[in-house]
Amino acid sequence: MQKAIAKDAECLYVWDIEKERGEQFAQQYGGRYEADYQKILQDPCVEAVVIEAPTSMHKELILLAAQSRKHIFSEKPLALTTADCIEIQEAVEKNGVKFVLSLEALAHPVYQNIGSLLKEGVIGDVTSIYFRRSHGAVVHQHLPKYWFDTEQTGGGVTLDLGCHGLTLLPYFAGEPKNITCVMNELYHSGIDEHSSTVIEFESGVIATMHVSMIGTSLDNYLELVGTQGIIQVIGNEYEEQFVFLQSNQRTGYEKKCLLPLEEVREENPYPIERFIDLVDHSLERTIADYDFTVAKRVTRLIECAYASAKTGQTIRYNTPLAK
Repeated sequence: MQKAIAKDAECLYVWDIEKERGEQFAQQYGGRYEADYQKILQDPCVEAVVIEAPTSMHKELILLAAQSRKHIFSEKPLALTTADCIEIQEAVEKNGVKFVLSLEALAHPVYQNIGSLLKEGVIGDVTSIYFRRSHGAVVHQHLPKYWFDTEQTGGGVTLDLGCHGLTLLPYFAGEPKNITCVMNELYHSGIDEHSSTVIEFESGVIATMHVSMIGTSLDNYLELVGTQGIIQVIGNEYEEQFVFLQSNQRTGYEKKCLLPLEEVREENPYPIERFIDLVDHSLERTIADYDFTVAKRVTRLIECAYASAKTGQTIRYNTPLAK
């Protein structure tokens, strides 16, 4: 939100189910706390809404915003089911409002740079990808209680941290084909505390995502293996990240070397900054890679992961799930 304000957007209201928290954010962003969401939507001065509520509330809040013809920027995932995503998309398109999903990973310079390296064929044909993201929220208990209430959140670590991996893996590997997931709960928190998801892609790439809330501090790791090399990323977006490259296609990188920081640090606008530009200066209704196509894919992969863990079976990406 701070980046939106830096783009000359003005925060008029903050709505929150918890008054005290809402008032704190209103003070932080220079807006006014309003307990009645509908009242905010009725204000003609409000052009757009930023949805940062629990995922279980997204559908209701976004449908109301679309019906009030407010442009929509939503936190990920968009909704708990693909069917809900489709209903949201239909409402947004029917009312002619603009929509962007907050997928910060796709704007991150490191991942943008990796995308460019893959297009250049620096590591040949990608054959496998490994993504890991973890923190210690369950062990160290530093998150609010509602994070462990699936009635509010809609899921545990596979939904929360999994969003990051389930955004990046198709970005690098293409269309998903089959999903297999194993998850469990060791500390009786009421959610899936860690999980491993294996995705087979139509391209033949096999990717693994491991996410955990029973680790230590926030940690992030990405590895892409190709027929002509390897790319490794160590570190998360809140600290220094290091990118290692081994490539048979690039002179000087026949053995694994650290890529120069200036090669991976080119800044890109964050999704909310692009959303502000979209609302203010563009006739387009959305932005590629932050649109409903990607929103539905992320939600669908989350659905498939939970269905696989529940049934103990591999789930086909394009097969409807049982009710």
